[in-house]
Amino acid sequence: MREYYEELKKYGKVKLKESLTKNTTFKVGGIAHFFIEVTEEEKLISLLNFLNSEDIPYFVLGGGSNVLFSDEGFEGVVIKLQTSELKLREDNEIVVAAGVLLNKVVNFALQNKLSGMEWGTGIPGTVGGAVRGNAGAMGKENANCLVKVKIWRDGEVFELDKTECGFGYRESIFKNNKDVILSAVYKLTPGDEKSIKEIMQTYLKQRTGRFPNLPSAGSFFKNIEVNKWSGKKEDLPEIFWERGKIPVGWLVEQVGMKGFTIGGAKISDEHGNFIINFSNAKQADILSLVETIKEKVYNKFGIELEPEVKIIN
Repeated sequence: MREYYEELKKYGKVKLKESLTKNTTFKVGGIAHFFIEVTEEEKLISLLNFLNSEDIPYFVLGGGSNVLFSDEGFEGVVIKLQTSELKLREDNEIVVAAGVLLNKVVNFALQNKLSGMEWGTGIPGTVGGAVRGNAGAMGKENANCLVKVKIWRDGEVFELDKTECGFGYRESIFKNNKDVILSAVYKLTPGDEKSIKEIMQTYLKQRTGRFPNLPSAGSFFKNIEVNKWSGKKEDLPEIFWERGKIPVGWLVEQVGMKGFTIGGAKISDEHGNFIINFSNAKQADILSLVETIKEKVYNKFGIELEPEVKIIN
């Protein structure tokens, strides 16, 4: 595939044999055959068209915060999204490129006295990743204020209304197809700057201390809908019924697995839904730990856990 090197340079900065370990928050993964940083939407579209026409495998990487790569690396092209458009337009709408960090959007909204993005305070990753996984926190989610999404699909570029995106809890059509998210439009509401800032500080304070500082991919599993609980109602804390979700961290705690380790991977002492890389963990360590968690939770509660993190084998 080295013959493609000169062609790839037309679309962005190309690196050969780039470590995926240093490009993900999990700090796990082998070498990417080609690693290309793309800063312009038009060049991204041209690159995708080229790779598609040549049948070259590729993976689009945002902030690297919700992905677990193989130790064998990636035999193809890893596209690092660094598109940066972020602008305010009429009717309190914000247009954001997929490569923009979510935190940057949150702060941009604050600067323009707009409310609706406060839930994203302190969440790592990019807008593209937030749209794909319908990211959320504090009872809110990305789809709440999203208007539409611009995508690339099989050589064509078009916009989807949010009703066409199949959003659900940490779900969208983009998790099950090959669409590449190019940008998003959010509609926010005018608010008081001081009040918006106070909400952001409250959310940030709630996150601080609960989450470990060691490398991880954030919450590994999707939380569970309360209607999947087959035990006695009184065995669940009332707040879970109010919120409609059972935190996986709580389930892991109930089966006594906080702090459990396999190889260099460990379930965080602070949060049972965080798997941390505490000692040069391999993908195999993490996947073994994942299977152990799933087995323990299923055996005790009859609940199937589903990863939120994208696993690349």
